[in-house]
Amino acid sequence: MRSIELQVVSRPAGESPRRLRKVGAIPGVLYGAGVESVCVKVDAHEFAKSGLASHGAHLIKLRSDEAALDQGLALIQEIQGHPVSGVPIHVDFLRVDVNKPVTTSVALAFIGRAKGINDGGILQPVRRELEVRALPAALPEQIEIDVTELGIHDSIHVEDLVLPEGVEAIFQDNFTIVSVLSPTKEVVEEAPVVEAEAAPAAAATPVAPAE
Repeated sequence: MRSIELQVVSRPAGESPRRLRKVGAIPGVLYGAGVESVCVKVDAHEFAKSGLASHGAHLIKLRSDEAALDQGLALIQEIQGHPVSGVPIHVDFLRVDVNKPVTTSVALAFIGRAKGINDGGILQPVRRELEVRALPAALPEQIEIDVTELGIHDSIHVEDLVLPEGVEAIFQDNFTIVSVLSPTKEVVEEAPVVEAEAAPAAAATPVAPAE
């Protein structure tokens, strides 16, 4: 996995997150690897441009004027987004040790065209990410899954995956990763035809006899 460089700056723990966001910064915290937690901030524009907000694991190489932060390695543990816009408003960074394995989520990429699609089936990804454990340097940017041989009703489960060397999937149940569903046809029910009933004949009006 390639590392993405990101400039970080420490900040006072009591600094207003709202004020930081108004000046174009995202508040966060850096913790882990047996080191005391540090409140940090990053430039919102740089963070968005880096692609770190996308799914999957990203190994981050920290850049800073502060020796305690500079050249450190981290993963994003959690991103808190705005409830309406989804824009990142807080980031948790997990500091990692290059010599110790870490557990994180890696994006899944489905490649090829499933045979079942040619028969009208529908490719249905069930998972978009997979939790794995590996040394930081061994973490893949994404895990490719070839779906070419999948026919209708076929599936790939987590135990079927062939992962890169040194990467272990974390799971308890052998859950489905992707499957091909049978084609669906929309059934249109015709409304029953109701024959119109003949209207009853009008009753004859009696005519009074002429006097």
